[in-house]
Amino acid sequence: MKARHNVTGPNLDGDWRVRQRYWARKLGRIRLGAEPVEEQLAKYRRVTLMLTAVPFGVALMFFALFSAFGRPDVGLILSAVLLLPIVTIAWLDFSLLYHRVHAYMHEARNQEQRSNSREA
Repeated sequence: MKARHNVTGPNLDGDWRVRQRYWARKLGRIRLGAEPVEEQLAKYRRVTLMLTAVPFGVALMFFALFSAFGRPDVGLILSAVLLLPIVTIAWLDFSLLYHRVHAYMHEARNQEQRSNSREA
């Protein structure tokens, strides 16, 4: 459900505080006001990359172990079943967080422009 914006109302700052609480809940792990949102998002991207690299290394070990016994297909299937969901969920979660952060930043810029235009 999308919240309505009252651009012409007298209590824009109060409405923005409500929106910030909404975004704080929506963004979850991203903490508003702690450090720049872009830096926090970059940290989560690095974590997601590691959640890709580590399972890839484990998958290579499974593949090598089963290849040594003449069954590389079993190693690939085992790797896909056990490790592919971890990587997929990590990237889907990061993608969702990325889109939410950019939606928040867009709304924050619009709010800043509105408050600047009221002051002028």
